[in-house]
Amino acid sequence: MKINLLVMIVLTILLVVLTPLLVMGIINLGNNIKPDEDIKSEKQVGLEKNEGIESELPPSTTTLILTYPSPIPTYTPLPTYTPVPTYTPLPTYTPYPTTPPTPTTTPASTPTPTNTPIPTLTPINTETVATTKFANQRYAFTPLIGLCDFSSSLIPKLSSEELAFMNKNKLSEVVRFFPSKIFDDETTKIVTTGNIETFPVKLHDDGTHGDDIANDGLFSRACISKTDLEITLTDFDNLAASYRFRDGMLRIVDASLRGTVPVTTLSPDLMATENAMFMTLGAESYKKVRSGNTFDLQNPKTCEACEEVLNVFGDVLDHIILVPDEPMVDKNTNEYASYLRTSDSTKGIMTYGDPICDPTGWNNHGKSGGINKDYRDLKFGCPSKFLNGGDYPRLKGIIWAGGMEGLNAAFGRWVGIGPRNGNFPLNSGVSWNSTDRKNIDANTTVKGPYPITESLWDPERGKPHQVQVLSNNKWQDARIEAIGGGVFSLTNLDTDHYQFDDIFLYMMGFISYENALSEKYYYLQELDLSNCTTGAQNLRCSDQDTVIEETQYKNAIEFTVQNMLSTYGPRDPVYSEETTHLNAPVIVLSESVPSDASIVWHDLLFDWWGTKEGYEVNYGGHTWKSVTKGTATISTGYK
Repeated sequence: MKINLLVMIVLTILLVVLTPLLVMGIINLGNNIKPDEDIKSEKQVGLEKNEGIESELPPSTTTLILTYPSPIPTYTPLPTYTPVPTYTPLPTYTPYPTTPPTPTTTPASTPTPTNTPIPTLTPINTETVATTKFANQRYAFTPLIGLCDFSSSLIPKLSSEELAFMNKNKLSEVVRFFPSKIFDDETTKIVTTGNIETFPVKLHDDGTHGDDIANDGLFSRACISKTDLEITLTDFDNLAASYRFRDGMLRIVDASLRGTVPVTTLSPDLMATENAMFMTLGAESYKKVRSGNTFDLQNPKTCEACEEVLNVFGDVLDHIILVPDEPMVDKNTNEYASYLRTSDSTKGIMTYGDPICDPTGWNNHGKSGGINKDYRDLKFGCPSKFLNGGDYPRLKGIIWAGGMEGLNAAFGRWVGIGPRNGNFPLNSGVSWNSTDRKNIDANTTVKGPYPITESLWDPERGKPHQVQVLSNNKWQDARIEAIGGGVFSLTNLDTDHYQFDDIFLYMMGFISYENALSEKYYYLQELDLSNCTTGAQNLRCSDQDTVIEETQYKNAIEFTVQNMLSTYGPRDPVYSEETTHLNAPVIVLSESVPSDASIVWHDLLFDWWGTKEGYEVNYGGHTWKSVTKGTATISTGYK
């Protein structure tokens, strides 16, 4: 009994002590197990406290809340990525200037071939710093047809220099297009002086329709399209067209060519395409272009464009062709094209030597009176001739090409039609260029590009009275043609007469002496055409008068390329594949950076002239390939 009582007492005490602990455990367990409604309620509270944080817990009836240990580990981000440093290219290698060649002493006797360096066959290229981009990276200069109205801010306004030029020429009825090169989806603006009655569109001088200043005597109209002028793209595979009104010229190119011509920057003011180069002169220097004062532009002592291109390329050029972006006659010669000699370093072509270290024209050669004087005691290398003080013995001359007319003939004047006293053929009593010493006399049978070859002039009255024959029911200018046996005839002057004859091709190094030897030429001395009908302007010879009998001339002086070799010695450098290529960059001169349309136009034009076969009277006649009968190639741009 006592033991049982003791056990009961112990159990009672344990029950009293453990009961609170058991109750607390049950309460805690109840706190950790909750229904979904309570969980949602707590989530909503959490969202209110952490607005914008989306829960990633999956839905369930009962959710077990796990308590993470405290503190929560801090997140350490991955190291920040450091980009690889930008690659900076090494400077482009610029070759050292070519060392001037040692002066050569020429023997007093007729020269013989020497190891004269021959021109490189490679196209114009350089290792100067050059970047290439496309023409569409520049902006259009004029409104598009569909967006042009007379209040458009894109309508060009004449600069002070352009206004001064137009006002200065009010009495001469000058016409200009602004801009003068456009794509066929763009518009242009006409500005003119003088009589406006014959214009294809109505012009204004009241400050409206694109006119800059009211009542200033300059008549204008903007927003003019190719449709307004009824122009169709028919040139260069139907990709371009030219439109002329009085002395104003508008060039239009197909808009599909916009942005297709890559442009390489050669210097801050010189850029190039594959077929032409472009020089930005600035307003002050461009005044020389507007004035037609081409001598300062062409003279190597003052030619800024020449200095720029020679600095870039060095002594690898045969000729430099300067082309104003507006057609411009040389006011000194009144011709579109002229040639200024800088070096006569090719032997055997009538004008060998540069004894005075000064650019000179044909009339200054042969001052001594002896045909071989220019072959003796010569000193080559005249750096004082060039604006930058350099020496460029390979450069033969600088051509002014104010228009395509006469460009081919300029190359003929390089080879040496004859010094002033260099009569040819020797001991004949005549000279094949006696009229003006730069073109071939019309009473020869020699052919060459205009104006080297011109119409035959009335033997009695001379210029400007032309001899004409009837051909295809039209009176056309005449030339002399050899029939054989001392008989000649008058024939109409056609495109074949404007190609270089073999004697010229030999002199230029484009065909060999042997291939040129078979061609015979004649000079008809004291020609008599009195049987023809004398008119006020022309001498017209009907069919029965076109045959020239032996009684109608004093002498028929025959000559061949052999006469040239015997008089002046063999050509040196001698003909080879390398001599058939010329590096002659075309430098288009503009006042400011040329527009896309201007770049595309000139690239098209000189691609056609320099590489294609053809004849277009509107673009000066024959292409280079055609005028040289496929015997020569030429590089006019950058490759």
